[in-house]
Amino acid sequence: MMLLLASFAAGEMRAGNLNSYATGDVLICFRKPGANDLVVDAGPTATFTNAAPNQRITISQYTGNQLALVGTNAVSWSAFTWQADDTLFITKPRLAASLNTQTTPWQSKSSANQHNTAIRMSTIPAGAKDNLAFDPANTVTAVVEEDNSVSNPNYPNGVSYRDAIFGSGAGANFYTTFQGVPENTTLNNFTTAGNVVRSDFYQLTPTGGFALGKFLGYFELNTNGVMSYVAYPTATPTVPTITSISRAGDTTTIGYTTGVSGTYTLRGTNSAGLTSPRINWPAISVLTSGDNLVHTVNDTSSASEMFYTITGQ
Repeated sequence: MMLLLASFAAGEMRAGNLNSYATGDVLICFRKPGANDLVVDAGPTATFTNAAPNQRITISQYTGNQLALVGTNAVSWSAFTWQADDTLFITKPRLAASLNTQTTPWQSKSSANQHNTAIRMSTIPAGAKDNLAFDPANTVTAVVEEDNSVSNPNYPNGVSYRDAIFGSGAGANFYTTFQGVPENTTLNNFTTAGNVVRSDFYQLTPTGGFALGKFLGYFELNTNGVMSYVAYPTATPTVPTITSISRAGDTTTIGYTTGVSGTYTLRGTNSAGLTSPRINWPAISVLTSGDNLVHTVNDTSSASEMFYTITGQ
């Protein structure tokens, strides 16, 4: 991640820290009913607002082991932060059927209105700090915590992510202080379905009139639990191409190109699966993207014949 940010000012490369949270650090939070929550400090807003168009930034502040303590299937997540002037930065989930289409932006509201949401957000890092010692897997950038903080002595200063976004209300809209639900929820079979999920990231600067939020990019959660951020996407996914196939023993080496934006998955099947739509062929590997270079990936199979395709999102 430091390489991606090498052109930024030194002050903008500061790592997030939930032990001494700085207002404006982007929080990425996960929750699932009956499980734990995970609060991640992904670093300063400038990391995301100063990125180059189509730059992909991997969110490295949490580990797969930490996310596993919450779950990747049927998990709800969002990314957000606030600034001292009540500017909000917050996600809006894309529909699965419109994965490559930007959502309608959230509307900017008055400073007084957005301040109420900022207050709810500000209770989350305090709750995470309260629970730094809750699980051995915790670090200063990612804290696994209990889902319920109400009357919980483990939360002397803050609340859990779940209780901050719900309160005692019925919707995950920061206890009715925000205009909608910023959370994206994965499918029950997300890890095997082969399709990523995306949420657009908007900047809402307080206004006394009507204004739509500024689109900054999108967060993308992969089926392997890895999250990345794509800044100011300006291109639709490129048509992927299989450039070569070679086989040695049970290992097939596939050469391919993808593109500067989008997520691409290599899928394969034997002859028995050819009647299924290609999008339903078993996923073999998420492919390298972000350039137009030729890359290679290996597939090991004892099948006498295999057929391959690349799907893009």
